[in-house]
Amino acid sequence: MRVFLMYILLISAASLSAQEHGEVALGQSPGTLHVDSHFAGGNVLVEKLVADTVYFSPDLSGTAGEWFYWNFRAVPSAPQKWYFKATKPNLLTNRGAAYSLDGGATWEWLDKSDHLGDRLFSFSFERADQAVRFSMGMPYTQAHLERFLINLTASSQLQIDRLCMSERGRPVEKLVLGAAREQAEFKVLVMARAHACEMMGNYVMEGMLSALLADNPAMRTLREKASFWFIPFLDKDGVEDGEQGKNRIPRDHNRDYSGESIYASTRSLREQVPDWVEDRPWVGIDLHNPWIKGENNEWIYFVGNANPAISKEQERLVDILAKTHRGPMRFTREEGFLPFGVAWNTGSNYDQGASFGQWAAGFQGQGLMMATTLEFPYAVNHGQIVTADGARAFGVDLMYALQQYLGIEAQ
Repeated sequence: MRVFLMYILLISAASLSAQEHGEVALGQSPGTLHVDSHFAGGNVLVEKLVADTVYFSPDLSGTAGEWFYWNFRAVPSAPQKWYFKATKPNLLTNRGAAYSLDGGATWEWLDKSDHLGDRLFSFSFERADQAVRFSMGMPYTQAHLERFLINLTASSQLQIDRLCMSERGRPVEKLVLGAAREQAEFKVLVMARAHACEMMGNYVMEGMLSALLADNPAMRTLREKASFWFIPFLDKDGVEDGEQGKNRIPRDHNRDYSGESIYASTRSLREQVPDWVEDRPWVGIDLHNPWIKGENNEWIYFVGNANPAISKEQERLVDILAKTHRGPMRFTREEGFLPFGVAWNTGSNYDQGASFGQWAAGFQGQGLMMATTLEFPYAVNHGQIVTADGARAFGVDLMYALQQYLGIEAQ
């Protein structure tokens, strides 16, 4: 966690003019506000507090260039409206900011009336000492995973294993489900958080797991014929310590498949996956989130592999998903696949090192059916508001599409 504490007695609102504030006019007498990021996943740099406005930016420690993840807590001394001003562009989604009233367990997007511009939002605290968390998205940490797993592990169908220990001494979970290793006809690997800030992939993963454990013929047959590994947090330290993860120095976890891996999780994955899949057909799905907003970032899509044979298999899954999905999150064939060589998906994007998809492509002809990256947006999907439940519902759709892709018929 990135920790920045503030206990500041603020002066009269008259010290800040409406012009300096931006899009709003002031007229209240500020009290005090405590701002911090002293919790799992917390991240903020508070640059200054003037009257009733907090000026903030993300902590980019260990990150090359700019990125946009921030997540902080604010506690007022009295009921009052406060304003929060980002000091850099591209720190708010096109839906504004998200907030949590229960310590980060659940999140909602702020009302449109509080989204005051590309860099500005407000919140009316109802009482003194009301702790509210704010973030650019809907953060998901170890505590969320543990709450989710309580009910799943009660069925004893899911085994919580360990991929490795992280550099900072945290266990990197490996969730094992489905057919016994030696009996499985297929192997499926699903990962999230190669980039620590990309939290929406975990909600998608929850949906995939919930679907797989459903008591119906289709999923029972899938569990009998396929063995699954789920890796919720590839960059476990980055997730818990509130880091960007993307563009990590000297390279991030999704560029750590060239030469010798420098991170324990990617190194362990490269060692364990070939032994696990043996000679069985297998699929790898890496869950990601795109840039914070704008074109190619506000719809769900799969990232095309440079290998034509793998790309063809990706498109087959996309076709199935576009035809069969039932949840609220819109998914289209036209925008659901970004071919290699289009937009950002070019060879130069991987100069820092090979991605998971590039590494997995090396097993083409040796059992690999398909390796793919899924980009799931933070806040807006084809004009729809993205929520945790919407992401989970898409994960359900994805699991049923995967069942059809593997050609496994319900028995």
